[in-house]
Amino acid sequence: MRIGVVGNGMIVKRFLEDAAGIAQSEVAAICVREQSKKKGEELAGRYGIARVDTDYAQFLKDEKMDAVYLGLSNHVHYPYAKAALEAGKHVICEKPFTVAASEAKELAGIAKEKGLFLWEAFKIPYSPVFGAVKEHLGEVGPVKLVQCNYSRISSRYGQYKSGEVLPAFDPKTAGGCLYDINLYNLHFVTALFGKPRSVNYFANKGYNGVDTSGVGVLEYEGFQAICCGAKDSGSPCGAVIQGEDGYIRIDGPVSSAKKAWLMKDGEETCLVEFEDNGQLTEELLEFERQFEEGDFAACYAMLTHSLMMMEVVDLACEKAGILRS
Repeated sequence: MRIGVVGNGMIVKRFLEDAAGIAQSEVAAICVREQSKKKGEELAGRYGIARVDTDYAQFLKDEKMDAVYLGLSNHVHYPYAKAALEAGKHVICEKPFTVAASEAKELAGIAKEKGLFLWEAFKIPYSPVFGAVKEHLGEVGPVKLVQCNYSRISSRYGQYKSGEVLPAFDPKTAGGCLYDINLYNLHFVTALFGKPRSVNYFANKGYNGVDTSGVGVLEYEGFQAICCGAKDSGSPCGAVIQGEDGYIRIDGPVSSAKKAWLMKDGEETCLVEFEDNGQLTEELLEFERQFEEGDFAACYAMLTHSLMMMEVVDLACEKAGILRS
């Protein structure tokens, strides 16, 4: 698969690093803003990328490019993905998929109409830890409570407190905790249990209205799932799924979990141990497999999950009064 990369931030660097280790994938070009051209050229030199563009419309005209990877600010995922799909390109879009569910539905409609792959790049369903949790979930008996916590002070929080508002804390770019750290918790819970019966969200807001931390409460039949996320403070991260017959415990954030444990009959055993160093390799390998095999069914199944997730995010924003303009 020949991929064109858009952006030059930290996640793009991670993508390029991991894509370089996949023999079937080739990064054909990178597109950056004119003011970031030097950074784009540095990345091109480091990863052997043949072309650097600053004009996105021109970039999309490359007929040898199969797919576009979007590692951009949250608020431009929708217009950039739409332009790529309309140009006949498959799309890998970083999470959050879009800002609103209506945008996600429109993109999905275009992709299906044109017979294109459309992937939201989030790691959780491709992790061996998540696979083990899903496999052994039935062993804890009827679920009664789910707790997820991902709390880590943002490297940009100091600047925010001093009055410098970067995209990570800017409502105009769909910044904040819900669209970043807590989104992983919501993805994890809904991937296991589906769409909740109801959604509540309680946000701690900064001086510009952005949510710097917050708690989501997802109601399911017979249990509640609590999703805590923070970019303004830190604590040990992990998740616990409590059932009548035992529990499953996850070490570390659900987006980069390293171990999962099962407690049953008074004994806790390790289900799986996985060295997660922030790599995107597992999801990229799956995207490549789907592309090579023409497995649209698998792609669209995950797309259905992404659409449902955006509906949950819509409800959370509405409940907490989170600004998205």
